[in-house]
Amino acid sequence: MLELPEVEVLRKDLEKEVVGKRVKEVEVATPSIVKPFHRTRPEFVKALEERKILGVRRRGVVLFVDLDDDVTWIINAGATTSVHRQTANEPAGADTHLVVRFTTGGALHLTDASKDVEISTGVVPTEEAFAAVGVVLTAFDPIADNMTWMDFGQLLKEANGPLKLVLIDRSVIDGIGPVYSDEILYEAGLRYDRSSGSLSTQEIRRLQRATHEVITAAMKARGSSLDDEGPDEAVDDEGEAAGHLKVYGRAGLPSPRSRRPIEKVRVKRGVYTYFDPQSQY
Repeated sequence: MLELPEVEVLRKDLEKEVVGKRVKEVEVATPSIVKPFHRTRPEFVKALEERKILGVRRRGVVLFVDLDDDVTWIINAGATTSVHRQTANEPAGADTHLVVRFTTGGALHLTDASKDVEISTGVVPTEEAFAAVGVVLTAFDPIADNMTWMDFGQLLKEANGPLKLVLIDRSVIDGIGPVYSDEILYEAGLRYDRSSGSLSTQEIRRLQRATHEVITAAMKARGSSLDDEGPDEAVDDEGEAAGHLKVYGRAGLPSPRSRRPIEKVRVKRGVYTYFDPQSQY
């Protein structure tokens, strides 16, 4: 599942692998992925082919691949999207929506096995890249931004909503989704339905520290994958909840802290949370 830790790991990988390379060939299997930025597939292909990659940036969960001539290739991946580095001759699979090959060999494949493909990608002028995907520059990016606990507390106070919903609101905190919001709240010992404006100084500090620690640990573990059978469960290759996750996807299993069963509850339509009612207040 692509949230902030996964996308930052991917950014670092791409920075090492593709910066300095030139795009040789582009194949778009699914026209809808370029529609937010281009009228047709050929228009996107023409904008990307023969471009040299100069750098890879990230804001929230969106990748910005800077190219020559002051344009940027935007990769706005969905929660179930994967970006694979492949050999140039590797055939595209049934779930591959975009293939980008390089003049010096190698390729990138964007895949998504879900029914509702959420990928959007396009090439836009670099100065317009953030605006093109609606990046809210005032939102807090826990990796890119340094924020004092006092400013963090003010951010939470102004949001003034249930902590789970505040953490996944990209206009407030950019890049945290269903998985790591639950993990952060567990580490901080805070309930999902606590008002963000009601936290004490100690609780604000605890939440900020938990945010940093959870994201750092997830990056070391290279993030979580997604189980096709349960779109809200992060799992490893064996189908078990990823080892670095303590509550998410573990309903009914004992909490590492209290040893009581972890509960899964609905926060609102389409939003669920996993938490330990014995240790989160």
